[in-house]
Amino acid sequence: METQRSAERPHDIPPGLLAAVTRSPVKERLFGTDTYTREAAWTFGDHTDELLRTALCVLKPDAAVGRRYGTALQALRDNGFRPVDVVRFRHDRLTIRETWRFQLNFADRERIATMELYLRSLDCVLLVLRDERYRPGAVPAAVRLASLKGPATAERRRPEHLRERLGALNGLFNFIHTTDEPLDVLRDLGLLLAPGRRERVRDRMVSGHDATDEVTRVLADIEDTVEPHDLDPERSRRRLEEAGSPAGALARLHARGATVTAAELLQAAHHPDADPGELWDLLSVLTATVRFNTPGIERIYPNVLLTAWQEQA
Repeated sequence: METQRSAERPHDIPPGLLAAVTRSPVKERLFGTDTYTREAAWTFGDHTDELLRTALCVLKPDAAVGRRYGTALQALRDNGFRPVDVVRFRHDRLTIRETWRFQLNFADRERIATMELYLRSLDCVLLVLRDERYRPGAVPAAVRLASLKGPATAERRRPEHLRERLGALNGLFNFIHTTDEPLDVLRDLGLLLAPGRRERVRDRMVSGHDATDEVTRVLADIEDTVEPHDLDPERSRRRLEEAGSPAGALARLHARGATVTAAELLQAAHHPDADPGELWDLLSVLTATVRFNTPGIERIYPNVLLTAWQEQA
């Protein structure tokens, strides 16, 4: 009898919550037994409506050095998103792999290494956003924000897309990470936040707290810790050509017509003689060089698109 009950109830997430926050049966099954999702459900499980009106946006390190913070906040405001909380955090090896656990299966090995190099270089900023335009029964906030972000391919983006407004440079230097749908909001809150911090987020979501002033202070503090950078790969190569470091030697080889691989650039970044002051020049070249995906490997599940929610809205 106990075996039968366990088979019927594979997790302790409140009944109906998962079906309310995703349109993917595969994600519902995978996330339903995921520890981060379960822990977040213990905090937010009685607040489904607030989850539906909440989106997450992470401003990544390139947004700080590329001075995109102001543009990002204005773009979010223009589209009806207001911060109810802000969390400053530093990615590590584990959080990188866990945040993108279901996407890194098809990522090229050098892309993963590049992600780790640049995401661990500086603090990220998690914005918990309230969609002021959300109405019950409408498309959830996370879905609307993900749609506004725009495609990764520059040719397919429109002027109103966030990636276009921010001037996304490539598949890695695109300045923001957003959640695809409310289930991803739930899981990321469980992954990135300890129980007490999740409870504060919950209370602020419910009360509609305005964290705009806090966001402004956090962003200013981070910008004060790092010099601005143009993130331009060609200018970065020219600067590196003058350097005496391993990265400089590779830049001079490239200038003479040799092919310099992402693997060689990564070796230069981790070389004992690497110059920390060259990191963003090196990353600018590396993110424009690295192969994004490994051919022939399929996604664990397809992206949940706006249309999947619109059909049932």
